[in-house]
Amino acid sequence: MPKNKVKYNLRNVHYALLTFDTQGNPVFGTPVHIPGAVSLSLEANGEPSIFFADGYAYYVVSNNQGYEGDLEIALVPDSFRTDVLKETMDSNNVLVEDATAETAAFALLFEFDGDKNKIRHVLYNCTASRPTIESATKEEEIEVKTEKLTIKAAPLEGGYVKARTSDTTNATAYNSWFSNVYVPQNADFAVNPATLTLGLEDSGTATILNALGTVTAAVTVDGEASGMVQASVSGSTLTLTTTDQTRTDVLYTVTLTDSGRTTGNTAVLTLTVEDE
Repeated sequence: MPKNKVKYNLRNVHYALLTFDTQGNPVFGTPVHIPGAVSLSLEANGEPSIFFADGYAYYVVSNNQGYEGDLEIALVPDSFRTDVLKETMDSNNVLVEDATAETAAFALLFEFDGDKNKIRHVLYNCTASRPTIESATKEEEIEVKTEKLTIKAAPLEGGYVKARTSDTTNATAYNSWFSNVYVPQNADFAVNPATLTLGLEDSGTATILNALGTVTAAVTVDGEASGMVQASVSGSTLTLTTTDQTRTDVLYTVTLTDSGRTTGNTAVLTLTVEDE
């Protein structure tokens, strides 16, 4: 891709819910668009720690605590209020704020225009504070009042804070940026659990980890395609479904393929079906 000289114009802001599996690995939901982006200003958190000895800075270590600042948007969408701020919608579709509810973590995705290419970013582990309630009477000219979310972006347990595209980013990773949360290539593509047992006319799910592109699933028995088990992928969830005719005397191999990787792009789940 051609190289950018400048950047401008915030756009394409998304959030993706962040949860963790039983092993503590991050699992990201499908990104959801936040319309009406106005501005984003995030300051780096964490100052270098300096150890002085022999009369000078003997040892300096970085202390990256992520970022903190404001995301200004036209109006906080209802989906963000329910998914992240944990407001609830009652039977009359009225949003209710509960002081006892704990807000959810999320990844924040966005992009800046450039003179050649859009620069895409993701902050992996964000929390948001409630926006201020503010408006004013209408005068001769209507002044639109925006809403601000104070965003704190902390490092994940493994250390990752954020990622952004470059002038040489792989086209598949670049084009799928707002479809799936990008996970660094040195994080293995996997499925959890790797083994699953179902009964007849049953269904079960597994979590897809660290996908970079579109994930597809194929079910085989001894290397041959099998239609006895149905496999479907939605976001980071693999769903397997059996029927009353599914064979119980074989092992099913469910192979997941990640289109966003050129190497290490498959993960395998072994399925056993029992006649209970």
